[in-house]
Amino acid sequence: MASIQDIATLAGVSKATVSRILNQDPSFSVSDGTRNRVWQIANQLHYKLANVANRNHQDKLHLAIVTALTAQEELADPYFQEILAGINEQATLWGMKIADSIRLPANNNVDWQNLAVYGAVIIVGVLTNDVLAKIYQYNKNVVIIDDNRIFDNYDVIQNDFGRQTKRLLDLLFAKGHRQITFIGGEKKLVGEQRIEKSELLDVRHQAYLDWMTLHQLEAYKDTYITNWTSEDAMQVTKKILQQAERPTAIFASNDLQAIGIYRVIQEMTYKIPDDIAVVSFDGIEMSEYLYPSLTTVRPATKEMGKEAINLAREKLVGDRESAIQLTINSKLIIRESM
Repeated sequence: MASIQDIATLAGVSKATVSRILNQDPSFSVSDGTRNRVWQIANQLHYKLANVANRNHQDKLHLAIVTALTAQEELADPYFQEILAGINEQATLWGMKIADSIRLPANNNVDWQNLAVYGAVIIVGVLTNDVLAKIYQYNKNVVIIDDNRIFDNYDVIQNDFGRQTKRLLDLLFAKGHRQITFIGGEKKLVGEQRIEKSELLDVRHQAYLDWMTLHQLEAYKDTYITNWTSEDAMQVTKKILQQAERPTAIFASNDLQAIGIYRVIQEMTYKIPDDIAVVSFDGIEMSEYLYPSLTTVRPATKEMGKEAINLAREKLVGDRESAIQLTINSKLIIRESM
């Protein structure tokens, strides 16, 4: 059952303000905007005066998360750790609770009907269209984080990695680099019970291909798609540096890959950036302490998580019907590796 505190939290006012508005205190002076917002939220939450409970009331302050990450990926990758931290921090701020979590692919059939009892569903990662449709069937308040596809019905929060990829490539180009190799990771498309075959390209990969074509550097296109770890990047870098013509720059899709790239370059006695420049994404703390320090793009991952909660709250307490696609800007940190 909704309480005055629930309404006050979502409206951003005090309990006393909510109480006096709902009890229509004639001596209470408040703006029409605040008064209307409080009534709107109270109606959305099915609040009833004198604590008249609605037994069929669904707690709209409870949220569910559906994630396309394994537990190992969630723990190992700072990118997703920060997103989840932002979700939890903002949910706490607004008095919301993450009441359920579904990890896909699942070992057993998922009872999607359970999602109907929650105020909204937050999705982290890239799910198949049929799974998204199942979720939407039971809950219309869907917010997706870290998916660069465009949807009609779902709110989507994206990073600006495509734009930042082109910025990094422009900087390398300005320093005379033309033979630029790209090391990326697979974009997983996760279904209910298995990882599906996908033609999706990571946005950094696509931006690299587009940029090389635009600058008439097709002859130098060189891409390696592997896992997102330092170990896998090391194996790939060894192959790259054994080629007859080595690149003058390597573009890594995350800092963990860049760490593996650094190690191989330095083991083979090349110098960064004199022989090979290296640029990357993520901005993890260690990147500053590599030698030389790593040029990287730091995404506002915690803000992505926070904005997911804000969009969910907006759907719960407002009357917005159109889906929103929100891009959160990252920060380019230029250091010594280029």
